[in-house]
Amino acid sequence: MLKLLRFDSILNYFKSTDRSKNIKANIVGSFFLKGIGILLSLAVVPLTMDYISPYHYGVWITLSSVIGWLSFFDIGFGNGLKNNLVQAIAHGDEKLAKIYVSTTYAIITIIISTVWIIAVVFSWFINWSEFLNVEKIANSDLYFVVLIVLTTFSFQFILGLLNTILASVQKPVVTAVINVITQLLILVGILILTKTTEGSLFNLSLVLGGINTSVLFFFSIYLFKAQLSKYAPNVNFINFSYAGDLFKIGVSFFILQIIALIYYETNNIIITKVLSPIDVTVYNLAFKYMSVLGMAFGIILTPFWGAFIEASALKDYAWMKTVKKKLYLGYCFFVIFAAILVAGSSYFYNLWFGNAINVSLNLTILMGIWQLFNMWNSLHSILIYGFGKVKVQLFSSIFVGLINIPATIYLCKLFGLEGVAISQILLALSIAWIGPVQLNKLINEKARGIWNK
Repeated sequence: MLKLLRFDSILNYFKSTDRSKNIKANIVGSFFLKGIGILLSLAVVPLTMDYISPYHYGVWITLSSVIGWLSFFDIGFGNGLKNNLVQAIAHGDEKLAKIYVSTTYAIITIIISTVWIIAVVFSWFINWSEFLNVEKIANSDLYFVVLIVLTTFSFQFILGLLNTILASVQKPVVTAVINVITQLLILVGILILTKTTEGSLFNLSLVLGGINTSVLFFFSIYLFKAQLSKYAPNVNFINFSYAGDLFKIGVSFFILQIIALIYYETNNIIITKVLSPIDVTVYNLAFKYMSVLGMAFGIILTPFWGAFIEASALKDYAWMKTVKKKLYLGYCFFVIFAAILVAGSSYFYNLWFGNAINVSLNLTILMGIWQLFNMWNSLHSILIYGFGKVKVQLFSSIFVGLINIPATIYLCKLFGLEGVAISQILLALSIAWIGPVQLNKLINEKARGIWNK
């Protein structure tokens, strides 16, 4: 299958020594591929709801959010790998790059294996039906679903380092290829489930977890034998004395990841507790629809993290200033795109999932505003991370994280689902000024004190 797709040719096409050309090629390729991936992921949603019901879909989303907290235990090593790997490659030190990759795989495998054992044991003592506010599923049935999701997520967590490496070598388009194939197989898998079995969270977890894990494993084997062979993990290159280099900047990213999880993933738990699982479904449909904005903008932003690491190491400030202006212009386009999505939401909702669920226009508008603020903040934080400066972003994220849960619970009780979105908007707005100030200081070499840490 991979030979038919000619991945060597694809990778060579997106290989360029010119930083700007490389970014443009990856953005163009990623737009096409991720566009297909987005369409496939949207198509999966109504099929999944038809298979297990909108109520159980809400349970599935909430459960996935809870298991997603396992990503805490990355402890920032993934992002630490990205920054250190790009710098090693920029300086032509392939041996150091291989050491970073091998050591990170070893550390993450040890951590996740330990966490998996502990999580499986503790999960047995949790009343999942009560925790998820579920009335229609036996606790014993939910436990086996949790076990499958825990196991497959753990494998994906380790294998997912491949995507970090691809981003580091500025090949996000290959990640997009992996995502398209995964989404296509998931779509086929759910279609087969609907034709051959009754609705079951157990079957759904097996198919989704199995496909995600298998595709990552398959591509890891192939790419590490082909284009990424010089960075392939090797037990002989594991050197835990380099863990400090990975953790030094990684610990800040670890805290940022915790805040991000609190900011995004607790919403589903709050909604199911304060309201009900069906409201989780409504909230996530509006979120998924408007997140098309964030996903499309993310396609543009993704290559710039690694590119800014390289540019800052080479002190190419003129190039960075030009890029910032172009990204600002691109952001303006997305504001218009958001208005179009909101205006056409009723039509697209009906086309997407029919009358199964009712999503209000107010919730859609609020989700669009939230996406725009998130995109604005992401634009600046990703470029700032390229400089290896995370302290200001860290402090602002901690501020948001501390306020998020109480603010969201309060506003959810007051305004329902719309209150959850209002909470997220207010939090994103409160820190929207910080990124532009710091980025401007860094690019103009005027960053001092906290702005340069």
